[in-house]
Amino acid sequence: MKQITYILTGISLVIGLSACEMRDELKGKNALNDNEGLVSLDLLAQDYSNIITSRGAFPDEEVNVENYTVQIVNASTDGVVKETSYGDLRAEGGSVKLTAGKYRVRAYNYNGENVGASERPYFKGQTDFQILPGKTTTVNTTCRLSCVEVNLILAKSFEEYFKDDYTITITNGGAGNYVFKKENVGKKIYFNVPENASSILMSVKATTSTDGTDIAQSYTITKPENSENSSKLENGDSFKVTINPGDNPVIDPVTKINLGITVDLTWTETGTTVEIPTENIVFNPGGDSEGGDTNKGEMNVVGLDKTYSFVALSEDVPTVKVDFSVPNGIKKLLVRINSDNEGFMRTLEVFGLGGEFDLANPGDLLGVLSGSLETQEGIGLIDANDPIKDKTSYSFDVTSFMSLLGLYGASENTFTITVSDGINSDIQGDLKVNVTAQE
Repeated sequence: MKQITYILTGISLVIGLSACEMRDELKGKNALNDNEGLVSLDLLAQDYSNIITSRGAFPDEEVNVENYTVQIVNASTDGVVKETSYGDLRAEGGSVKLTAGKYRVRAYNYNGENVGASERPYFKGQTDFQILPGKTTTVNTTCRLSCVEVNLILAKSFEEYFKDDYTITITNGGAGNYVFKKENVGKKIYFNVPENASSILMSVKATTSTDGTDIAQSYTITKPENSENSSKLENGDSFKVTINPGDNPVIDPVTKINLGITVDLTWTETGTTVEIPTENIVFNPGGDSEGGDTNKGEMNVVGLDKTYSFVALSEDVPTVKVDFSVPNGIKKLLVRINSDNEGFMRTLEVFGLGGEFDLANPGDLLGVLSGSLETQEGIGLIDANDPIKDKTSYSFDVTSFMSLLGLYGASENTFTITVSDGINSDIQGDLKVNVTAQE
């Protein structure tokens, strides 16, 4: 009988110790209040290596999800609750504590949502989920190619027939625009997808090597109506455009020269490739495609990709500004502010600036963006009486904004800025501002 009593006592002791350990664990960083739960994220980048064998694998740095940005946003307000890299999230244990409710996780390799054309592929994934009190929700998110790929191939006959100063401009039917020259032909370019677009546009300007004849030809390349998923442009569409005029190009009195254009279209999700029918490659008499002849020059930006540092509440604040030269006029000036200071981020979210915003098209944010810092009506980034849109030159001076940063003490802040003129490739860069606490 005593032996049985000893055994029962031992079992009770083990159970008691286990319960204590569980309580101790719950008192750690993932200890939950009554209305809280956890989300555990499993992130993948779609593997296209066995599908798009003709294009080769994407660069490792673009598909390594450890470097991807992860945002958890409130599904009702779209306000960012947490932003970090997937690698840092995994290093912290892979789970995030959240108040019960509905959320959305967004993940991407870089912030390419509003980039018209880029040499970087844009991968993005998004999943909605719900947090229940006391529960762990596992979310599996796959980031897929979220743009249209264009690969331009010039046959040897083109390079022999024309001088090296040719330009070939491809647009996505919207603001995405990229100019190929001899030095960058062969690069794969990635365009965002305009709503309801079904075509890409191509204009060719070249001079014949033999007699110096100038040509300026424009084509509309339309996705076939019997396409696998949709006749509209879709994320993952991959166009391979080949220009091969042949050894003895045919001279036409209207088109001047037959460029021998062929286009293959691949749907990256399935690997299916079709040749676009010749009737879907339409010559446009009259010269350039949209944006061709109207391009008044390339954009130039001075002041991006710099780092500034100052001491909180100090009068010695650096001058922080970016100068834009945009001959075609600014169409978008996008800004996203990220900070490791939670108080500062909460202030931005209260103002409605927790995500990306457009200084050239402020809309409902005009009052906040132009409001005075001194009266706490806004953040004073723009002048409501001096619109930025269509300006050909602009100085974005945020020196006065540094005083607001200083009020929150130590912080590391990144201003990601993207300028678009609707014609040339967008220019994007970062301003980093580090604030140290007073000793």
